[in-house]
Amino acid sequence: MAGIGLPRWRAVLAAGLLVAMVGGVAAGTSSAPSALAAHEQARPDLSAKFHVSLTLAGGHTQRQQWQLTRSASQISWIKGDGVEEIWRRDRSGIRLERVLRADRHVIDYPAGELRAMAVTLDWQELGGLFSEAALSQLKPSGQARQDRPQRWQGVVAGEKIDLRWDPIANLPIRLARSGRNGRVLFERTALHQATPAGWPQAGAGVEDFQRLDAADFGDMADNPVVRKALARDQKAGWRQAH
Repeated sequence: MAGIGLPRWRAVLAAGLLVAMVGGVAAGTSSAPSALAAHEQARPDLSAKFHVSLTLAGGHTQRQQWQLTRSASQISWIKGDGVEEIWRRDRSGIRLERVLRADRHVIDYPAGELRAMAVTLDWQELGGLFSEAALSQLKPSGQARQDRPQRWQGVVAGEKIDLRWDPIANLPIRLARSGRNGRVLFERTALHQATPAGWPQAGAGVEDFQRLDAADFGDMADNPVVRKALARDQKAGWRQAH
């Protein structure tokens, strides 16, 4: 199986908005994969919230609230559909824990399994919705600065991008991605250096949840939770539909 280009992973973030989301909004078109740079520029630890809306080409709109918590070694997303994604990286690579709260399951995707699935991930984009390196493909509104928010516009991998970028947090203030199937809009509603008291924590209270390893899915095709997980993987472009 060919490697999954960077736009493909965006479906992992956006899959919870609409199970059937495919094409330009979530997956875009394939681009050359990018290796995780060992010397990646340090980014600040932070917690943020986003209002997310997806408008399909037919006009139907779905809305959610997403929460991001980010550090050098862990990125977690809590989505409005009961799914949490916890990304971790170490010397072995990047791994994923996907929490399915309604099903009381945690799905483990070890780094080796993600490599076996030919999934290519960009750590910076996982923790920021947009990779700062891709700014070079956009045009700034006015002179680009590193000390204040800046608007950028253009086309990346077949998606029309309208971005208001916060270079201090390395995070969008507002990001609109438009493609042939519709438009997804992220609007930042909160930003903190540390997670405020009262905000939920990704992965909290899952000690009694059942854990499944994605590497074992081949032997568990009749498991309803596995079928749900496989469907998400397929929408993300990680697996072939059968």
